Amino acid sequence: MSYPNNTHETQPETERAVDETYRDINMDGIQRVEGGGPIRKVNMSEMPKPLRYFGYTLAAILLLGILILLLSDWLS
Repeated sequence: MSYPNNTHETQPETERAVDETYRDINMDGIQRVEGGGPIRKVNMSEMPKPLRYFGYTLAAILLLGILILLLSDWLS
C-alpha cells in the first residue's frame, strides 16, 4: 500500500507572480489626473539647482537650530 507524498501540503502547486508596485485603488484617479504614476522617493540630485539649494539650506537651518537648542540646554 503506497501513501501520497504530503510533505508540502500548504505550498501552492504553481508559483504566483508577485506585483512589486503598490497600487491604492482609492488613489488611482488622482494619479491618473497628475500623470506622474506611482509615488516615488525624492532624489535631490535630479532636482533643479535652485530647489536643491533651497532644500539643503532648509536642512542646514533645521540641524543648526537643533544643535543650538541642545548646546544651550547643556550649557545652562
